[in-house]
Amino acid sequence: RQSFSAGNNENSTEAHVGINGEANLDFLNIPLTIPEMTVPYTMLTTPQVKDFSLWEKTGLKDFLKTTKQSFDLSVKAQYKKNKDKHIIPIPFYAKDFQVLSTPNDIFIPAMGNVTYDFSFKSGIITLNTNVGLYNQSDIVAHFLTSSSSVTDALQFKLEGTSSLTRKRGLKLATALSLTNKFVEGNHDSTISLTRKNMEASVTTSAKVQIPILRMNFKQELNGNTKSKPTVSSSIELTYNLNSPELYSTATGTVNHKLNLESLTSYFSIESSTKGDIKGSVLSREYSGTIASEASTYLNSKSTRSSVKLQGASKVDGIWN
Repeated sequence: RQSFSAGNNENSTEAHVGINGEANLDFLNIPLTIPEMTVPYTMLTTPQVKDFSLWEKTGLKDFLKTTKQSFDLSVKAQYKKNKDKHIIPIPFYAKDFQVLSTPNDIFIPAMGNVTYDFSFKSGIITLNTNVGLYNQSDIVAHFLTSSSSVTDALQFKLEGTSSLTRKRGLKLATALSLTNKFVEGNHDSTISLTRKNMEASVTTSAKVQIPILRMNFKQELNGNTKSKPTVSSSIELTYNLNSPELYSTATGTVNHKLNLESLTSYFSIESSTKGDIKGSVLSREYSGTIASEASTYLNSKSTRSSVKLQGASKVDGIWN
């Protein structure tokens, strides 16, 4: 069954679509029999498969619960009109460009608010999505997608917001977040522009948690031109790997930093990286560390630079 509706008036324009129905998966219960076969150009034969049920043997029975599956889908879009108008004067000119008549004004409606809603429901998963673009004192865009399910891996929430502020310059701010049983992430960024300064900052973090791996990641980037153009960056990573099936473990960290300064008279950059790892492979333990530093300074009269690299590693019974 499906439905459709649309409307338009002085305040808004909108449309809606709805669909629902059922799917019969009884055919998955029909037993399959596959005879013994010989692989072409070889002496290999595949064993006979008799009375094999896709519904029972592949786990679909535990996942779907029933062969009668229903679904419901809904989509709605709406535009709320803005009664404000932008006025553009159009004067009428003749020939050395003298105005011969009073200007004629063109009225352009200001942007309104746009929203979009989507939902899907079934016996396995429920999915909802909302998107909006709003023209208020600031221009704001927002979206949210979430799901609920009997399976943990299919449950998640993804949300994002971006806003543009036009007071005392321009400022663009963006935020993103993801939540799941196995993965989490966040991102925040801001860019500001004024007549005298530009400033930007970005922060990103992520976390992974799966049976064999734990990992955390964080990255920061900052820059501005207040007194002099500067950029700084840092990255941090920690991880823990444990795989009994492969008889392997590994834990470690990585840290990286970068600083940059620049003027018309000089240029300077500094960088450092540190990392370490410790673990085992097939019950043999190993470890290692590395550290590096580099810097460069340049002006109209001279240049100087330095590089330092240091490392160590150890594998039991092989080298140190």
